[in-house]
Amino acid sequence: MGILTLVLCSCSGQTVSLPWARPPASSWEHQGGFVFIHMGSSLYTLPCSPIDMEVADPTYHWRQDRPVPRLLSVTKEGHLLFQHFQAADSGRYSCTISYTKRRIPVSQTFHYSILGYHVPGGLDTVLLFHSKFCGDEWTKRFLHDLQDKLRQLEMEQHCKLQLSVTFCFPLLNSPSDEFIVQVQLEVSLFGPSWDEHCNSQDSELVTGCYRRTVRHNV
Repeated sequence: MGILTLVLCSCSGQTVSLPWARPPASSWEHQGGFVFIHMGSSLYTLPCSPIDMEVADPTYHWRQDRPVPRLLSVTKEGHLLFQHFQAADSGRYSCTISYTKRRIPVSQTFHYSILGYHVPGGLDTVLLFHSKFCGDEWTKRFLHDLQDKLRQLEMEQHCKLQLSVTFCFPLLNSPSDEFIVQVQLEVSLFGPSWDEHCNSQDSELVTGCYRRTVRHNV
């Protein structure tokens, strides 16, 4: 039985690729730039690519450049998810999107520098209440009821209210059984769920919403 030997050659001396040979993979790296996220932001999502990429069956891989990697939350759309963003979440992140284009494996990696920021300052306000009592036990119950009402106000206005100083003293030029309860409050402009209406899959809409909300709260 003879042996059939197939020899492919090129008169130009160049290598001839076999038709069934695996095509070379293509990969690119991009600098996604800086991303600023307000401290305490809830459910902030960052897409893998800054532009919409219409590719078939992509896979996403996020990683953070730090000595001890930690588990990252990624949505099914490949967005990096931050829940209640904290200072420790700042750092350099990279996302690789992999897909196939014309039977060629393709990967693109985007690098981001994510920085947390906080608008300094707040408001100090003083509340004055008229009372017939000024004892310690009564004042304690009054402050407890007041805090319950403030919690409701926090949820409605998406701010943070903190009792700082409380005084109780007699009302001048009035009968001795009338008192003034003075309560000093520290008001933070960014309370629980201050950004709840900014959840969206459109990165431009999310960024614009956060900026408008920060300006509105300030």
